[in-house]
Amino acid sequence: MKNHRLQLLVAKLAKLSLGKDSSLDTERVCGIIAVLKEIYEGRELRSILCAYLAAIEKFVTQTSMKIEHCGTLSSSSIETLRSHFEKILGKRLSVFVESSDDLIAGIRIFISDLVFENSIAGVLNAYKKSIGTK
Repeated sequence: MKNHRLQLLVAKLAKLSLGKDSSLDTERVCGIIAVLKEIYEGRELRSILCAYLAAIEKFVTQTSMKIEHCGTLSSSSIETLRSHFEKILGKRLSVFVESSDDLIAGIRIFISDLVFENSIAGVLNAYKKSIGTK
């Protein structure tokens, strides 16, 4: 399959993979994979599935927000952070929360390739860099 045609097909499949709330629908993904297995085979199937996987991974990465925190973080704080970043980015985010003892205090948020840090560890690291120590 030509590269351009593959890209168009994968883009359409990725759109079909979304549910009504614009989030990834696993049932749709499974259905799409089943149909692809019926239509294609061999190398062509493999190239389509690899490209489709890459598109899905990119979507999941861009719509996931990982919050690292030290100590406790209330569910209302998590919801406030999620709604704040959803408004800024204009898209719905799935939230994953993880405790991290190396933060000392505060939080660190990862969304795609963006990192937002408000922790003592982040302040100390920035200070170390500014004075030229490792």
